[in-house]
Amino acid sequence: MTSDLTQSYNAFYRSRDPQYVYPVEFVVRAFLGRYPRLVPPLVGYDGQRVLDLGCGDGRNMPLLVNLGMEVHGMEITEEICARSVARLARLGVAVQVRVGRNHAIPFDDGFFHHVLACHSCYYVDPQTRFEDNIREIARVMRPHGRFVFSAPIGTSYILRGARDLGQGHMEITADPYGVRNGCVLKKFDAEADIERSLAPHFEDLSIGSCRNDFWGIEEHVWIVVGRRSAK
Repeated sequence: MTSDLTQSYNAFYRSRDPQYVYPVEFVVRAFLGRYPRLVPPLVGYDGQRVLDLGCGDGRNMPLLVNLGMEVHGMEITEEICARSVARLARLGVAVQVRVGRNHAIPFDDGFFHHVLACHSCYYVDPQTRFEDNIREIARVMRPHGRFVFSAPIGTSYILRGARDLGQGHMEITADPYGVRNGCVLKKFDAEADIERSLAPHFEDLSIGSCRNDFWGIEEHVWIVVGRRSAK
């Protein structure tokens, strides 16, 4: 399934190769907003390192660069990485992107002040679990760094007809975009589930949610910000 997924995503990004890219709304709010239950950064972003995990077409990277950060990305194929770097270079944005997987991130321990995982960290490879992804994300982060991510709510469109593999792991069977069928995603039905999954490595969690209906695509996601614990 891993090889099938890489081929599907290569084809997906090959067919959708925009000149300009625009950040996802919750990412803008997490990095620029001030809300009653949002964990703020301990200091400003200038000069800090951030990983855009599963950066896709690079849509969130110009925002991160504009905040003064050194921006790195990770994607599952060299083709996707190269496309993102080239696209952003045309926009005058310099980033570095490497090939990796959620459970095997190609950076040193404690390298990043922040990790952003916009619709990405919940993809679970064969013979791994979501907990492996979280452990690996924590490994590459500095203590007290911010982890900003989204994760599916059980009612999201992508989980319609999905096969339940236990402990929130769901095998996708009816992706309307035809890209992720056969993939395993981790979903969460309650905030307490998120807290338990992240507790070994993260603290001070701020949990919100978005329930959008994009003309029949009902995207229901948790949006989470937490700090890497010092343990």
